[in-house]
Amino acid sequence: MVILRRRSKYRKREKNISSFESSKVIGVVFKTDTQSDFEIVKQFLHFLSDQENKVVALCYVDSKKVPDFYLLRKGFNFFSRQDLNYFFLPKAQFILDFIEKPFDMLIDLSTDNNFPLFLISSLSKAKYKIGKLYKNVNCFDVMIDISKKNNVQSLIENIKHYIPVLCGVSY
Repeated sequence: MVILRRRSKYRKREKNISSFESSKVIGVVFKTDTQSDFEIVKQFLHFLSDQENKVVALCYVDSKKVPDFYLLRKGFNFFSRQDLNYFFLPKAQFILDFIEKPFDMLIDLSTDNNFPLFLISSLSKAKYKIGKLYKNVNCFDVMIDISKKNNVQSLIENIKHYIPVLCGVSY
């Protein structure tokens, strides 16, 4: 966490609240362990695309290498431990590019304490950051408490509910 505090101390980003409809480019980071979680995230990405957004998805697979099953998926950027250095900091250029991109909205769908994704979200230059509530950590503009139902489905449902409410948009 010391590395993260040092790096994020000097990071500047333009902050701007936006809705799903007003965002043009949305970044989504997530970790997948199961096929069912992957399908839930995929449906959410389709929802975001249906709002006329360009969606850039970055998925962490917690293994030495990304399994071939995931590599056949279009529209997803996958990374694994081989794309991180000894301190679990990103070393792959496509991850560093993702961090530097000033997304209109960044959605972190992590439901556990995953340092590589947390670091990416914290250092991101996104204008509006949304993610799970973490104790003693404040890297998101909107933090969703899913402590009662800690799963990706619950997090997505809450994001779909609260973001339009916070932006004054009704469906």
